[in-house]
Amino acid sequence: MKKQTRDRLVLPILLPVGILVVIVAALYGFSRILLSISHNAATATALVVALAIVVVSAVVAARRIVRPSSFAGLVGAVTGVAMIAGGIALATVGTEGEGGEGQGPATNVTIVAVNIAFQPTEIEVPAGQPFTITLDNQDAGIQHNVDIFDNPDLAGAPIFEGELVTGPAQVTYEVPALEAGTYPFRCVVHPNMVGTIRAVEGGGGPGGGGPSGSAIAVVAQDIAFDTDTLELVADTPATITFDNRDAGVQHNIAIYEDDSLETVLFKGDLVTGAATIEYQIPPLPPGEYYFRCDVHPSMQGTVIVRGGDGGGSPGATGPPGGGASGVTVTAKGVAFDTADITLPAGQESAITLVNEDAGVQHNIVISTDASMSDELFNGELITGPATVTYTIPPLEPGTYYFYCLVHPNMNGVVTVA
Repeated sequence: MKKQTRDRLVLPILLPVGILVVIVAALYGFSRILLSISHNAATATALVVALAIVVVSAVVAARRIVRPSSFAGLVGAVTGVAMIAGGIALATVGTEGEGGEGQGPATNVTIVAVNIAFQPTEIEVPAGQPFTITLDNQDAGIQHNVDIFDNPDLAGAPIFEGELVTGPAQVTYEVPALEAGTYPFRCVVHPNMVGTIRAVEGGGGPGGGGPSGSAIAVVAQDIAFDTDTLELVADTPATITFDNRDAGVQHNIAIYEDDSLETVLFKGDLVTGAATIEYQIPPLPPGEYYFRCDVHPSMQGTVIVRGGDGGGSPGATGPPGGGASGVTVTAKGVAFDTADITLPAGQESAITLVNEDAGVQHNIVISTDASMSDELFNGELITGPATVTYTIPPLEPGTYYFYCLVHPNMNGVVTVA
């Protein structure tokens, strides 16, 4: 090759390209080291390498003539420092990690967003350990996320902010370790979508510490389910292992409030056979529901959700024992069926709230007046369709104000006499 051609054509192209390749390779290799170690170790390693680059560059630049050998020495010295620092960090992390809390798989909990509500609204995770949240957004065309706060008022910036996802879609959040305690969460787009995370020592798993979830198996073969009845435990997460044995055919399991298909309670991902998938079913209130394959509607059946062993569950109606008087208030169409509640003075009483708004949260709060500044009673939120009976403490004679915490336009007057 002629010297003129080399100096004017080849070198101006090959030299920058070669330098770029070396930089990319160095950055990629160094990034692998930093991603393999903890945050603090990565920061320290990066600072050491940066310092080495500055020092070695200063030494090379101080020479009158910078030869290719000097440049090669610079690259070699920086690479050596990076390898030594990264190796020390990896060795340190490996020693610290043996027998530590980071061993074993991280806890994963699933939260379903459907009909502008979270299911479940209470989850439990181990304190002091990172965990993951899989958000299953089943609201088509609607954005949801999970923001976690360290205070019951959900004030200030969240301690964890999950990315928004437009349904139907799923996203898995990597959540850092939480100290033991209670942490509320909500959707930033729909503040009425709220729930609670309880971080407990030695705990973990969905369901807020309640009874363990149901686990059942369903087989699809020859365009038919092997059962037309699914039995689940009320107010408890469940797992359905779905075995699609129809090769090349898509099936799924979707649960609806009834065969009108107006209200979706759960919609499983389509799976092409032959294949198996596990569906995580959110807690459902007692009752009978409808399930089917969305691709083959002739594949259908009934979901029977039975209550637990004891009485006094959220699904029970009527006032509690002990002679307390009670009234019933129905929430339907985002409105209470009455604007007047009468309670006896000076004694414990009961209010049964029947929430008929599927997938919508309601409750009853009693305050001294319409300013809502002084609460006398704050009932737990329930996601419809569901029923709960509140036990109201004794109140002095007078006129008070009641409302729904999520929908303050749902309100009325409590007369205590």
